[in-house]
Amino acid sequence: MATIKVPRAVRDKVRDAAQAAHLTQGQLIEELLHERSKAEFWAALESETPDTDYLDELDEADQAFAADTESAIADYEAGR
Repeated sequence: MATIKVPRAVRDKVRDAAQAAHLTQGQLIEELLHERSKAEFWAALESETPDTDYLDELDEADQAFAADTESAIADYEAGR
């Protein structure tokens, strides 16, 4: 166990939030730190530049799939 210095208002908010969530203050802080870590991960991922070659390949595959699907639907509706 350790003691940290925080303003009383923050201490009270942590205490109240932990009680409302049926957690200890330590568990609440761990949960908040975990959520912050996840948010940082997703923010870093979103800031990366996408691989344009990969995106072009995906677009081509999507277009081919759409064309195949339209053809299959037309064949089905024509009774073929």
